[in-house]
Amino acid sequence: MDQVLLLTIILAAVVAANILARHVSVIPLPFFLIFIGALLAGLPVYNNFHLDPSTFALAIIAPMLFNEAQNSSRFWIGRSITNILSLAVGLVVFSVLIIGTGLHFAYIVLPLSLSFALLAIVTPTDASAVNSIFEANPIAEEQAGILQNESLFNDAAGIVIFDMSLAAFVSGSFSLNHAVFLFLWEFLGGLLFGSMIGVLIVSVRLFLIRYNDDTPLIMVLIQLLTPFLVYLLAEKLALSGILAVVAAGLAQGSERDKLRLTSSRMQLVTSNVWEIVSGMLSGVVFVLLGLSLPEVTRAMHQSSNPNFAIYKLVLIGISIYFVKGLIRLIWSRYLLKRRVKSKHEWRDSLVMALSGANGTITLSLAFSMPNTIDGQPFVFRGPLIFLAAVIILTSLIMPTIFVPAILPSQSNTKPKYRWVRRMIQAAISDLVKEKTHPAEAQIVIDSLQQQLVLDSTPNMRLRRQLMSESHQVELQAVKQLFTDGKISQDELTYYSKFLQLNNFSADEKIWKNVLLRVRFSLHIGTLYKDLNRAQEAFLTAPVALEEVYWREQFKKHNEDILPIEKVGFDAVMDFLKTKDTQSGVEANMVRRFYRTRHRRIHEQDVDSDIVYQMFMRAFHSEYELIQDALQSGKIDSSLAEKLQQRISTDEMTYLQNTELFHG
Repeated sequence: MDQVLLLTIILAAVVAANILARHVSVIPLPFFLIFIGALLAGLPVYNNFHLDPSTFALAIIAPMLFNEAQNSSRFWIGRSITNILSLAVGLVVFSVLIIGTGLHFAYIVLPLSLSFALLAIVTPTDASAVNSIFEANPIAEEQAGILQNESLFNDAAGIVIFDMSLAAFVSGSFSLNHAVFLFLWEFLGGLLFGSMIGVLIVSVRLFLIRYNDDTPLIMVLIQLLTPFLVYLLAEKLALSGILAVVAAGLAQGSERDKLRLTSSRMQLVTSNVWEIVSGMLSGVVFVLLGLSLPEVTRAMHQSSNPNFAIYKLVLIGISIYFVKGLIRLIWSRYLLKRRVKSKHEWRDSLVMALSGANGTITLSLAFSMPNTIDGQPFVFRGPLIFLAAVIILTSLIMPTIFVPAILPSQSNTKPKYRWVRRMIQAAISDLVKEKTHPAEAQIVIDSLQQQLVLDSTPNMRLRRQLMSESHQVELQAVKQLFTDGKISQDELTYYSKFLQLNNFSADEKIWKNVLLRVRFSLHIGTLYKDLNRAQEAFLTAPVALEEVYWREQFKKHNEDILPIEKVGFDAVMDFLKTKDTQSGVEANMVRRFYRTRHRRIHEQDVDSDIVYQMFMRAFHSEYELIQDALQSGKIDSSLAEKLQQRISTDEMTYLQNTELFHG
């Protein structure tokens, strides 16, 4: 039970951090996640929190890297394989040897083997950290592809070197032949084993698809289980579980090439599931980093050695980061092959150097160091963990500050959202011309206008004000009917109560909703002397029952509410036209409320088949606008693809919820 509570709090922290990052875009998401994680560390339930490296690697790193791999372009990997291996293996080995040796001579208290172990931890980049930087600071496609694919492979190189360095420290001896064999066994063996298992699982999935057993439940669960199965089997064979998972993910990605447009629903569901899982795990990674900071502090306090003073370790950590970055800069400038020639090679190389961020996998490796060696406390554990934390935080802060300054200024305009509005307005303009089925067309127009509302940020205070003003406009129009002698005092009294209740329900407060349900169920039950109808009334939304309730009230007094409502409705529509310029989003929300009420109270039945046709007509208008814009060169294929995905998603949402649009 306690574990469930801890996980629930962490997931809530991920949600909160994502909300904050959306509203404070100048600060990258990882910093919000780390900060909230550090705050959570102060809660009693997280006292003595300990990051278990083996569990972390299995439960979080394995599925994350699997998803990164299956979404990676094998075309890009094939084209950039020399660059990827150069960074993932060559740069890691070179940095460990050069910086590790220099660190040992500059900080003699740290043994050479542990200097190598520290560099093996902090040299590999982290996929989730790299991606988080890209979100805030987009870089060139070739650079992004190399960095993302590098982070898939360099973890294994770092882990293997770390294991060898730690083993050398514990045993006090080092064998080059054994080290090379171990490296090849874990690295190449992990890739080969993961590829074999990945191909086998893909074959099983394709077999299931061939015999129509490709339900989302079966296929998604198989795919979700794959990284855990591959990782555990590889680790049992003393292979690199990380690389095995990456290889299996690459094999899994090949499945899409075979399927193409077959089993489309399964592919869509799988993609959506992985998008959520990946986003959740990426957030959890940084929350765990924040939660682990107190343990870093506690580990430091276990040693009173003056050589391990915090200020010294901070300076060493920052120095390691800058030396590591300098080597990465020179390596990127002279040892990477660029297919796309650039006039700013040094600038691009500097971006590559800064974007090689570290993440929680680095801290996880640091925490995997033993507490004791040969029965004695391992005094270097705390300082090494602290150094790793300093380098991680520095690697996240530096690109956040300097990459936006180095890259050319990016346009703040958002063409996607402008074209989304144009698409929706094109569909509305087409449906406004519909004369044969105006009621059905209006339902679709209202839904499209609601999209405009959701794509903007409505001011709810302004909406409430407009509702109140509309209420007064309608009330004045009805009072004018009474003044002109067109309705009686009773009709004015009852219609005023109707407006009061209508305004009450329009506020959409939960307690008001419950109160109205009770009122309507009592009224319907009393009117018809039928308990079942009373229960149905309670379970029906109040906004859908108001019209029934008041038609019955007027009929009991031999009066007709419909002509009165028509006058009030027309007055409100004329009033809202005057508000479109200043507050179009909020006016659309109010207008939709009144149109729905008007349609329901007049019992205008709509033909669901015609509504379906109107929706298809609207989507067709949106597609035509995008096609024309693409052909005329107003938008590029990348933007057209995003807009088409938007339309396709809207179509699927409608098809899965048709009953919601026909009321």
